[in-house]
Amino acid sequence: MSEIKVKEATFQKHANKLESANNGNYLPLKNGNMAYSRANSIDQLRSALIDLVDVVENFQTVTKKDASRLKKMGKSYAKQDKSTGQKISQLGVR
Repeated sequence: MSEIKVKEATFQKHANKLESANNGNYLPLKNGNMAYSRANSIDQLRSALIDLVDVVENFQTVTKKDASRLKKMGKSYAKQDKSTGQKISQLGVR
């Protein structure tokens, strides 16, 4: 097990931030910047999330269409299989 060493001043600083977060005063995204993130601003993250949601919605639409197409194909194959089975049974086994 390793020991984590933290300066008391740093710990108090984070504790104060957490306390202000409980009061609703801590707003890290207030100016539109996101510290400790690869996105340069909250706007870029927001637009990326909106793009992701759009892609997921488009994927959902495509899969619904594909599912209905596969369902129709399945019914068609079942109907054709039944018809072919009836024709074979009419021929009889020799």
